[in-house]
Amino acid sequence: MRIYQDEVYQKGAKFIRIVRLDRYEVEFKTMNGDPKGEGSVAVLAKKEFCRLLKGMTLVPPVKKDAPPKD
Repeated sequence: MRIYQDEVYQKGAKFIRIVRLDRYEVEFKTMNGDPKGEGSVAVLAKKEFCRLLKGMTLVPPVKKDAPPKD
């Protein structure tokens, strides 16, 4: 599984956002209800984190509209 920093995963009303990604561990934030809200931060080994993501879906990033060119 390939994971990247700042990805957001969802299962029901639970959201997980990857805050920091190292070679062997992942720091992530768990939020309920709102993916940009307050939540608790935790650190897991990369292998354990991938097991945690099982059954969750990746929330596609929202693209910012570019200003119109004249």
